[in-house]
Amino acid sequence: MKKIYYTYAALGLSLLLGIVILVRMNTPKEPTDNNPPTNDLPTDPVDEEPVLRQPFNGREIEAETSYKAFAIMIENTAAARPQSGIAEADIVYEISVDGWAISRFMAIFSETHLTKVGPVRSARVPFAELLKELKLPFAHYGSAEVGEGDALSILRTINLPIRFDGHKGLNAEFYSRDNSRSAPHNAYFNAEAALVKIPLKDYEPRFKFDSSTNVNDRKVSEIRFNYSSSNQITYIYDITLEVYKRFINELPMMDDYTNNQVTVTNIVALHAPHRDVERVRYVLVDFVGEGKAEFFMNGQYEEGTWKKATATSKTQYFDSVGREITFLPGNTWIQVVHPNIEILKDSEK
Repeated sequence: MKKIYYTYAALGLSLLLGIVILVRMNTPKEPTDNNPPTNDLPTDPVDEEPVLRQPFNGREIEAETSYKAFAIMIENTAAARPQSGIAEADIVYEISVDGWAISRFMAIFSETHLTKVGPVRSARVPFAELLKELKLPFAHYGSAEVGEGDALSILRTINLPIRFDGHKGLNAEFYSRDNSRSAPHNAYFNAEAALVKIPLKDYEPRFKFDSSTNVNDRKVSEIRFNYSSSNQITYIYDITLEVYKRFINELPMMDDYTNNQVTVTNIVALHAPHRDVERVRYVLVDFVGEGKAEFFMNGQYEEGTWKKATATSKTQYFDSVGREITFLPGNTWIQVVHPNIEILKDSEK
């Protein structure tokens, strides 16, 4: 009997031990943290300080600054070339004038005030219309005053900070004649001397600037278009300098002040309705509304649109899907062209 009893006791003990082992094997283990405990608390993400940029050329600045900016009319005929100082402008507009055969420039300077800028010529209506938006001091040597081409009446009504009109004797002491050239192609403006009268003002950014651009639809290294048979424009991208070199009638466009070829960082072809009026065939441009725009930056091309709600509102630039165009720090040339003018790009030449 005792033997049977001990046998059953041993079997029971073995069964109990097996159950205990089985339960322990199926019990999940507590996770082991091999990392030592720390007292670090979660940190809030640090917001990057916005980059402050110069409103006309987009260069980085340390603090908001006021500027003695001004706009100036510059001639663009064969007798006026090479021009002086235009290579140093932050922004340049080119528009056809009088009979379409020639164009003129309106150059904007905000930081560089040279002793000789020109040749300075008379104002035309499209440039006066742009000044409704720009609201800058303006240097010009006279103005058209006939019928629908009357630019002077517009200039007198838009209340610019100051005008320097060499023809009317308005702050004309800052003009001089270069006797090595014949009149009327020899009037020059001394912007450095005029600083005493150019007001120091705060300005909103002319464009959206950043160190990279969303103009990247395709590579374009050469651009060609003609205002007329005597004003044929070419831009060729220099991959080393990261700028476009400018040519007129196949020749490098030189600056007489710097003795360097004109180079451009950002190019905009702004297609807008044009018409001519009066016997002189003054050219007028409709800048209010919207239209096609072509952008060239960093050797890249993008087609988009320009929009301007009213005569005094800022012109804005967008890509094909409606995003605002980002301009690179540097100078900008806005080529205002008739919608019929085709901008030829690389293989399209």
